[in-house]
Amino acid sequence: MTWAGADRTCLSSMKNHYLRIALLTLLVAPPTLAQQDAQFTQYLFNQFYLNPAAAGADGLIRFTGITRIQWNPGYQGTFEDGGAPSTQLFSFQMPLNAIRSGVGFYATNDRLGPASNQELQLSYAYRIPLAGGQFSLGVRAGFYNKSLNFDILRPREPGDPILNTGRINEAKPDLAVGAYYTSSALFVGAAVNHLVASRYPFKTEAGTNKLYSSAYVHGGIRYYLTDDVELTPSVLVKAIPSLFGQGNQGAISVEGGVMGTYQDRYWLGLQYRAADALSALVGLNLGRNNALRVGYAFDYVIGGTGAKAPTSHEVLLSYALPAPRVTKRTIVRTPRFRY
Repeated sequence: MTWAGADRTCLSSMKNHYLRIALLTLLVAPPTLAQQDAQFTQYLFNQFYLNPAAAGADGLIRFTGITRIQWNPGYQGTFEDGGAPSTQLFSFQMPLNAIRSGVGFYATNDRLGPASNQELQLSYAYRIPLAGGQFSLGVRAGFYNKSLNFDILRPREPGDPILNTGRINEAKPDLAVGAYYTSSALFVGAAVNHLVASRYPFKTEAGTNKLYSSAYVHGGIRYYLTDDVELTPSVLVKAIPSLFGQGNQGAISVEGGVMGTYQDRYWLGLQYRAADALSALVGLNLGRNNALRVGYAFDYVIGGTGAKAPTSHEVLLSYALPAPRVTKRTIVRTPRFRY
C-alpha cells in the first residue's frame, strides 16, 4: 500500500469515527421542548409544575399524581418495548399562610425508548397581596437526571467500541425562577427553567446533550356565565430562546383552549396544541369540599402523523386538605408584668 493510500484509509477511518460520534450526539441531544420537558395536557390543574411561584397558590394542601401515555396504542418504535413516550408525575404543595408563603415538591419520570429524564425539585414562593389578588415570586431547585440505556440501542455497526454499554445516568443541579398572579377573575404567570443549562456527555468526549434554558408564559381568565357555570379560556407558551433563528420548529410551543365548569364539580374542556394535537378534557370533583379531583385528557394527533400513533391519554388524580389555620397567640397582661 502506498503512503497516499494509507493516508486515505486513515482519513476515512477518522471520518467514520467522528461521524459515529456525531450520530450518537444527535441521538441523545434534545433539540426541542417536547424532548427535554415533560408535556401535560391538563396544565390548568398542574401549574405548580410550570412555575415555582404557583406553589400553594390555591390555598390548600394538595397531592397530585399524573400519568400520561403518548401515541398509544399503535406506536411501534425501533426499540424492543415499542418506545412510545410515557410520563409520570407526583407533586405535593401547601401554603404557609403565617409567613405569606408556599412550598412544594415534585418528582417526574419521562421516558422515550432508551432515553429517560427524571426530576426531583423543591419550590418556595413568597406571596404579596395585590389588587384584590395575590402576587408571588418563586424559586425552584433540585436535580435533573438524564438516563440512556445503550443496551437497547440498535447501532448500524454492532460492537462499535465508541458506543457505551449498559445504562448510564447523569444527574446535574437544576434551577428555576418564576412570578405568578392570581385573583378571582384571572391568573397569569411566567417562569424561566433550567437556568444552570447543564450538559450531559454520557461518557463521550464529543457528546454535549445540553439541557437548554426554557421560558414559560401561562394565563387565563375566569368568566362566570351564571352562578353555576364558569368558563376559563387559557393559554400556555413554552420556548427555548437560544434556539430561535436556527430553523428549529421545536423551539416554541403554543397551546390553549377553554374549560367549562358546572357547580365547581364537573368540567369539560377543549384544547389545541399548535401543529400537534387536538384535546378533549373531562373530570369531576368528589367528596366533602370537592377534596378528590379526577381528570382525563384525550389527545388526537394532527401533526407528524407519519411517525406517531393517533392518540394519547392522560389521567390525573388529586387530593386536597385544608391548610393549617393561622392563630394568634393570646397575650395575657397583668398588673405585675407589663408583657
